[in-house]
Amino acid sequence: MTMHISQSLQVPEYPQLKRKGALGAYLKFFRRDLVLLTIFLASMGIMQLLNHPIGTVRSLEIAFDSKIPLWPSTVLVYNSWAPLILVLGVFYFLRDRTLYRRYFITMILGQLMADATFLFFQTQIPVPYEEVFGATDIFSKILAITYRADNNYCGFPSIHVILCTLTILFIWKLDAAKLWLKILVSLYFTAVALSTVTTKQHVVLDIPGGIVYALVAVPLAAPLARWVERKCYKEPFR
Repeated sequence: MTMHISQSLQVPEYPQLKRKGALGAYLKFFRRDLVLLTIFLASMGIMQLLNHPIGTVRSLEIAFDSKIPLWPSTVLVYNSWAPLILVLGVFYFLRDRTLYRRYFITMILGQLMADATFLFFQTQIPVPYEEVFGATDIFSKILAITYRADNNYCGFPSIHVILCTLTILFIWKLDAAKLWLKILVSLYFTAVALSTVTTKQHVVLDIPGGIVYALVAVPLAAPLARWVERKCYKEPFR
């Protein structure tokens, strides 16, 4: 009978918390996974280095974009994606470290694919600065802070949508996750993807673009993940 990788590996002997120098032992024991997480966090900042006019700046705005209302309250959903991804990363780490590695490797690749696109096909997002900065409600103020922190020259594909799509795909690969959790994660990250247009951080076409990039990243990242596992994770759970 075929078994999943996560089921066939032996549970490691974790460093004892009571032992002297336990923190250092933990860091050494999980160092490769910590490095992978650090690389993922660093890769999230690459977009900001490209988020300014580079050559020809295009617009992918379509008529339907003008029909989507600005909902400042959805900025809370929009900004919640990164902390939730880290929470899920910890969950994967505790339940299936092979899936944890493949999840973050795929997300790093998806982001790098988007960053490469920004260099050669940059789009500008029409942002309602006056409407948002002129409002006095708390949600508009939070959205204004988001606008100040995030320029509007890296639209297509949406990295938000790439990572949301991958998060939805990978939660269904986690055997340890209950059905209700898989459904909840899928619905919430779908809401995050939709919030990219209700906050006017993206236009409509950026969403299918992000979905396509995520779907392409999955098969491309599979051999890369296997290579990383062979080179860096020769011992189980190390």
